[in-house]
Amino acid sequence: MISLARARSCINRFHPLGPVTVSSDKALGLFCGSDIAAEADCPSIASSLKDGFAVHSADIVHASRNHPVQLALVGTVTAGGQSTARVRAGQTIRIMTGAPIPEGTDAVLASEFASQEGTTVHAFADAHPGRNILDRGSDVAVGDTILARGTRLFPAHLGLLAAAGVTRVAVYKKPKVIIVATGSELVAPDERITPGKIAASNLATLLAEAQSLGLEADWLLIRDNLSQLQKTVAPLIGSYDVILTCGGVLDGDKDFTVRAMEELGVEPIFHRVRVGPGKGVCLGTKDNSSIFNLPGGPPSNHVAYLLLAKAGILRLCGAMDPFADYLMARLNESLPGQQGWTQVFYGNLDRDGEQRTVTPLIRCSRLQAMAEADCLIEIPEEYPGADAGTIQKIWKIR
Repeated sequence: MISLARARSCINRFHPLGPVTVSSDKALGLFCGSDIAAEADCPSIASSLKDGFAVHSADIVHASRNHPVQLALVGTVTAGGQSTARVRAGQTIRIMTGAPIPEGTDAVLASEFASQEGTTVHAFADAHPGRNILDRGSDVAVGDTILARGTRLFPAHLGLLAAAGVTRVAVYKKPKVIIVATGSELVAPDERITPGKIAASNLATLLAEAQSLGLEADWLLIRDNLSQLQKTVAPLIGSYDVILTCGGVLDGDKDFTVRAMEELGVEPIFHRVRVGPGKGVCLGTKDNSSIFNLPGGPPSNHVAYLLLAKAGILRLCGAMDPFADYLMARLNESLPGQQGWTQVFYGNLDRDGEQRTVTPLIRCSRLQAMAEADCLIEIPEEYPGADAGTIQKIWKIR
C-alpha cells in the first residue's frame, strides 16, 4: 500500500489529452488547451455608461441645483448609432447607454442630474473628464491574454470570449470513459431487484458523477467470472481513455479484478492506498488507457472515485492541479482516526460567522450519508483522530 499523498502525486503525473479546436459556444465545461488572447477591443469604441448628456466637462464645472448651467441640445445618439455633430462649448448631445461618445465631449452627465426643456438642457451637477465613459478596450484590449491554459470554461468565460471576438478556442479533448461493474449479485439500473440481488448503485452513482463533469460514460455489468472479465475488458483497453471497474479488488474467492488486470498485462501504478474508506483502489495503465479498479462497497467506491479517479479524469481533461481545490473548516464534532491511515468522513459544510464549519454525518446509514453530504472531511494519516474545534481539510463534492 502507498499513502494517499503518494497516490495523488501519481495522478498529477497524468498528461492532458491532446488539444482540439472547437467553436467557443460549444466549449462549456472544457479546459483551455492554450492561453487565449483577445481578438477585438471591448468596447470597440469609447461609449457611455449611462443615459444622459454628453458634455464638455469644463462647461459645467460649477453647476449645482442652486446654480444650474444651461446647455444647447444639438442632437441625440443611441447605442449602435453615430453622431456627426462636433459638440462645441455650451452645447450637449442627448446620449444613451452604450452609445459612442461624440467628438468634442469628454464626460457624460447622468439624466438624474439634468432636465430638458425643448432644446435647452439644465445641468445640476458637474461631471469631471471621463465621467460615465467606458474607454475603448477598457474591458478587453486586442492581444491581451484573457484566459490561461488549464482554465475550465464556465458560462461567464464564454461571455468573455464573445466580447473579445474569439469564436474558436483550443481545448483539451474530453476523455472517453467506461464503467465496468462486476458482481453476480448485481442488478442493472433498468432491471427489477429480486430476492438475493442488489442494485448496481455504484454504477448509477459513477454514471451521474461522469455526467456532472460533462462526460457521457458507457457502462457494462459483468458477472463474477475471471475469463469473462478478461474477455470483456480486453477490447476496452486502448479504446477508452479511462476505465473504471467496480468491485473485485480485495481477497475474496470471487475477487477477480486485480488478477484479470495482471493477465491482461496492465502495468500497475499503485495497488491499494492507505485511506479509509477506499483502501482497495488500484491504478494501472496500458495502451493509453488509465484503469482505476475501485472497491465494491458503496462508500469505498465513492470515496476512491472522488479522491483519486475523478482527479485523474480532470487531469486528462486539462486541469492543472485537481487537488488544489480544497477548503479548511472547523470540525463541529470529534472524529476517530487511525495513525498511519488517512481517514475520510462524509460531512455538511456550514458557517459560524466568518468561520466555515463542518458537521460529520456519522449517525446516518452509509447510503444516506453519501446522499446528504456536500463534502468529505480528510483526517491526515499523521494523526490518530481529530478533536472538535480543530481545523481540517475539506473537499466539496457538490
